[in-house]
Amino acid sequence: MAKISYRESHKYEGKGAEYEAYYQNKAWQRFLWSREQEIILKILEKYFAGRDVHLLDFACGTGRITELLENRVKTSTGVDVSGSMLAVAKEKLKRTEIIEMDITAENVLKPRKFNLITTFRFFLNAEPELRSAAIKTLAELLDEDGYFVFNNHQNSGSPWIKLRYARHRKKYPEGTFNVMSIEQMKKLAEGAGLEIVEIYPVGFFNPPKIPVSYRLNLAIDWAAGKFDFLNRFSESPIAVCRRKLKTGINKRLSFRT
Repeated sequence: MAKISYRESHKYEGKGAEYEAYYQNKAWQRFLWSREQEIILKILEKYFAGRDVHLLDFACGTGRITELLENRVKTSTGVDVSGSMLAVAKEKLKRTEIIEMDITAENVLKPRKFNLITTFRFFLNAEPELRSAAIKTLAELLDEDGYFVFNNHQNSGSPWIKLRYARHRKKYPEGTFNVMSIEQMKKLAEGAGLEIVEIYPVGFFNPPKIPVSYRLNLAIDWAAGKFDFLNRFSESPIAVCRRKLKTGINKRLSFRT
């Protein structure tokens, strides 16, 4: 059986409702989402204080990120290829321009510019060609003083992801289990003329089949995030990127909690 492309994988009827339920019913996913919201708002405050924000949420899906930000920005645009996902987003979003289109194939947003572009839970599962096409398209739409924010929800440095990967390979030797490293995140950005200026670690303690309370997970995230050498072990790091500086000066990648 031919493998379904990532472009097509979210288009079937009912996918939007399934995706929403996934985040409501899974304790670990609810925890990650709570941390992501906290960090996204920190990024907004740090990089956009006193500025008008023009948001593009690429692969916006059911509108989780867009809904969080639409009343905190001046203009809000969400784009996705899945009508099923966007049907859910339309029920939530009040002042966001919603576009159902593959802008990697036809970039209808040119020549517009956005100073905040977000994309979550996309790059990890996208095929290499789609990853490259997407980030290059988004880099073209990023304003000169703008920032691009994306996450990697299965960081290969996480011990829990390593464990899940090993178990999956043992059970399904020919199956697919996508992982991405911090180094791959950096190379992805650099391939589009961007550089990662900060990485926020998210999710350190996710042992299989062992329930962990929200408060304990939050305490572990807070404590582990205080030590830079542990940050690479987080499960779902968030990267903040900007256009690559042409100074020839190499800056040390920083981590934040």
